[in-house]
Amino acid sequence: MGIEDFQNYTDHCFNGTEAPCMSACPLKVDVRAVIEKVQKGNFTAAYRLYRNQVLFPRIVSTICEQPCNDVCLQETVDTAINLRYIEQACVGLTKTREPIGYNVPPKKFHIAIIGAGLSGMACALKLASRNYSVTVYEKNDIPGGKLAEILPRDLYLSEFQNEFQNVSYNLVTSKEITKLEEIEADAVYVATGTGGRTFGLQEEMDYNSLGTKKPGFFLGGRVIGSNSIEAIEHGIRTSQSIEKYLKVGLMDGVPETYAKRSIIQNYYKLPVAAGVYTQNLQEIIAEQAITEAKRCSKCDCSLCVDSCDLMQKFNKGPKRIGSDVTTTLRPIEKFSKRIASRLINSCNMCGLCETVCPEKIDMEDYLLQARHFLFKDGAIPSAYHDFWLRDMEFAHSDQAYVLISPESGEKSRYMFFPGCQLGASEENYVLRAYGFLKELYNDTSLLVGCCGVPADWAGDEGIRDTVQNNILQEWSKMGEPTVILACPTCMKTFTRYLPQIKIVSFYKIMVEHPRFEWKAKGKGKTISVFDPCASRYDRAMQADIRKLITEAGFQIEELSHNGTEARCCSFGGHIHAANPELVKKITTDRIGENNNPYVTYCSNCRDTFASEGKACSHILDILFDIGSPERLAPNLSQRRRNRVAFANKLKGNGIVEGGTDHKLERANLEIPSELMKTMNDYLILEEDVLAVIEHCEATGNVLQNKSTGEFTGHLSQGVITYWVTYEKTDSGYKLKKVYSHRMKIEEN
Repeated sequence: MGIEDFQNYTDHCFNGTEAPCMSACPLKVDVRAVIEKVQKGNFTAAYRLYRNQVLFPRIVSTICEQPCNDVCLQETVDTAINLRYIEQACVGLTKTREPIGYNVPPKKFHIAIIGAGLSGMACALKLASRNYSVTVYEKNDIPGGKLAEILPRDLYLSEFQNEFQNVSYNLVTSKEITKLEEIEADAVYVATGTGGRTFGLQEEMDYNSLGTKKPGFFLGGRVIGSNSIEAIEHGIRTSQSIEKYLKVGLMDGVPETYAKRSIIQNYYKLPVAAGVYTQNLQEIIAEQAITEAKRCSKCDCSLCVDSCDLMQKFNKGPKRIGSDVTTTLRPIEKFSKRIASRLINSCNMCGLCETVCPEKIDMEDYLLQARHFLFKDGAIPSAYHDFWLRDMEFAHSDQAYVLISPESGEKSRYMFFPGCQLGASEENYVLRAYGFLKELYNDTSLLVGCCGVPADWAGDEGIRDTVQNNILQEWSKMGEPTVILACPTCMKTFTRYLPQIKIVSFYKIMVEHPRFEWKAKGKGKTISVFDPCASRYDRAMQADIRKLITEAGFQIEELSHNGTEARCCSFGGHIHAANPELVKKITTDRIGENNNPYVTYCSNCRDTFASEGKACSHILDILFDIGSPERLAPNLSQRRRNRVAFANKLKGNGIVEGGTDHKLERANLEIPSELMKTMNDYLILEEDVLAVIEHCEATGNVLQNKSTGEFTGHLSQGVITYWVTYEKTDSGYKLKKVYSHRMKIEEN
């Protein structure tokens, strides 16, 4: 993606745009804001918002024709929100109707307004409140114009008196202007009402600004065909056009006052819930107004925000994120910084945003491409992904990487690719799954390595392509077999980057070749299936898992977020270093969905939950009798040792001759359990701790606390500096404190 693509990517997002009712309202009432206040019972605050936009709230709430009703989304499920009743409640229940007065310096210009109907009075009120000299001429003996035919005189006259009480203007009644030359003013607004004089100004007038060909003269309201509410809007619009004319001499008005406001049809794709409709809304009662207001969902497209932990954490929707990302990718020296680096690297890459978005805006891919862009620019913080890149390097070392050809030496029909994390979680996941496949297809080969997604998430396309090209070469050597995958993330990665390889889910093969001993595993127990986010669009895999579970005798109670709306466990995107607080929140939220034991088919999901005490099984735990739901998750160092252990078993148990035994070097290091958890949180391995201790002991570059006898030292490895406090014991060392950060120490 180029920088323009990033800038334009979220153009179709309508989060934060005007709801249909707001677009249909001539006076641009902020319905969401008013409704929110009323829902909370704050009628005074709601009244102020409403008054500031309609100018004459008692009049408008009485005569408004409610164009909002015709476009209300609630109408699609029951009955449109009765906004007029809610507006009348704001007027009737506010604690004060006194308008706010502002101390504005007087202006030197004089404006004349011909006609004291709603349009003329609206224009007068706006200009007088800005302290212009305003004179209104009215041919009748009182203001109001058309209102005399539709409202009681006392109502609208008292409204005018109330709203003009804090401003000064001159109202000249019983004065009919027949020629424009009769008045002297710097600007003139002609609002003479239905059938009134236009003084020839309507010809070639600008219906946007309401300016005419005659400089300084404007025309609007019922005289050019508006209704009463539109007449008020004309008066407001003209007040701003007049101000522009007086300041810069232009008659083209202020574009934002007349911009076309079409209704965004995508709003009608949003889900709408039926509410409790009150049939009789006549008498103004606070409780009824609040109930009616609560029927309103304040229409806005927030589906992605409501579903996305990242957007909630940063309190930003796609448009705001897009703006921040664009600034981050191309910061302007001395004016802007890379403000969204942490945000970009806090995305789980789960894809739920696109699933729920009516416009199918894929923020997962957007933020992934942003990582790639930053990496090429040398601007992605290395520490955000350093651990996982080193872990991927380990996965391809001779300690963990395994390639096993068919015993016959011939090409294979199938190749099992378990990925790098399945065996790290539990070696028997790979050993027993491969044994199962060998019984079915003796010529099945095995490739244990990484699919390349950690490099992809880190923005490093070079390493990703190297890893995936290696997979292609091994696959080709084996005769281009069908690759069997047990990891949903590997399935997603192969589908995207290795489409030439035919793949099949390991769980599909299990469904097609069931074992009798699987039948009685569940004994009627109730569990909940946790669908990994990478399986979101793999409905076949999701169905196969449920078939295996139900046929094993379990009852399934579905989680509220499952299938295509599955949510990430917190592991995706490797966000641990960029946003540890978000990781904890996501994990806690996922665990809290219900109290049932979970069954999942991603080892990372399983271990993420188990590490926080949630009873959770991998499907292979159940069917191959590997572990209980309460089995503890391996820590990061154990994961390394697990990979070494099963690699040795695969290479040295007769499947391949000449396997080499590799063991991680481990001094006698005692690590308290609470510190082991800290190490996992900070992505610190035992070997990192040992490296610091060995460095301190070898170089003497260490501080000793004389009172406790403890030693403290540090060592920088790559972009990370590790700090360790330890004490010496008779048999080795005991860890007392451990920490890591991205700061590098300048050594002497």
